[in-house]
Amino acid sequence: MRAVIYKGIGEIAVEDAEMPEIGPKDVIVKNMRAGICGTDIGAFLRGGDDVGIFPGNQIGHEFVSEVYEVGAEVDPAITPGLRVWVNPVNSKRQGEGRSPVEIADSAGGLTQYISLHDAAVDFNVHPLPDNVSFDKAVIIDPFSVANHGVNTARPKPGERALVFGAGAIGLGVLCNLKANGIEDVIVSDIVPKRLEIAEQLGAIVVNGAETDPIEFAIDRFGYVPDMNGIKKADVDMFFDSAGAPQAIESYIRGGKQGSRMVVLALSANEVTIPQAAFVLSELSLLGSTAYNATDVNQVISYLAEGRYDPTPVITHHFPQEEAAAAFRTAVEDKDNAIKVVIDVHP
Repeated sequence: MRAVIYKGIGEIAVEDAEMPEIGPKDVIVKNMRAGICGTDIGAFLRGGDDVGIFPGNQIGHEFVSEVYEVGAEVDPAITPGLRVWVNPVNSKRQGEGRSPVEIADSAGGLTQYISLHDAAVDFNVHPLPDNVSFDKAVIIDPFSVANHGVNTARPKPGERALVFGAGAIGLGVLCNLKANGIEDVIVSDIVPKRLEIAEQLGAIVVNGAETDPIEFAIDRFGYVPDMNGIKKADVDMFFDSAGAPQAIESYIRGGKQGSRMVVLALSANEVTIPQAAFVLSELSLLGSTAYNATDVNQVISYLAEGRYDPTPVITHHFPQEEAAAAFRTAVEDKDNAIKVVIDVHP
């Protein structure tokens, strides 16, 4: 088989490798599609030690697969040929010399065949409905991260939202809000291509480099005055999927009483929050990370029910042999590349 190996900063190689072995509770999956994540790009640009992507590791953790071989003691519901989304966090057993972070981020989704330990439905394999193609299902990982953020916000019918950032996560937030019946969603970004796709997916878009998103929201939805008579945007939910410090700052400045912001972006930014403004407006900042089985199964059901079509988010496809070119595209053409996908098998 062919494996995609992380060699170090700026180096991705496709090499021959031995087929994996399995025990009685394990399975081998044939990987079909795999997306390049921001974590992968960070390792490619700066090194991956802090995220468990070490030189020599197989890389890739956003992938969909087909069950290829099944151990003797595996649940009979998991059979060869079953199409599945794989949870990379649970792809290997804990306590065998690899940290949970390394297990997840070096799951090997770009390699043609990998083993999954202790295979179980809703643990590390989630069956895909027949009408959900691999080309759509490859988005399940980032959209599940986004869906966890949406579920953290607990949207209610008739509410309005403002999403900062139109990368794969921000667009996933948009789609999952729409799937929950939230129609009024503003998406702010500064990249025209991303705003174009957000609009295609049903967003009200604003270029944050040209227009203050809070002022835009006030013009679009109206305002609610605070105790000092200052106009606050009539928006119920805010989502930071960009990681820019001005996202949280904008919420503190423009969030109305009782609104909430869910922060999905990971960054090293430090944001100062004026305590009086935070308290007087009764604001809520909520962190959201990764996903659980409920988040994943909801995304799979949304795809199966046709509540949204995520394919505009997938801007590039590359064959496995061109994995290095795929990484370079994700890095060098970031204004046009949102989700770059590698077709591990045709």
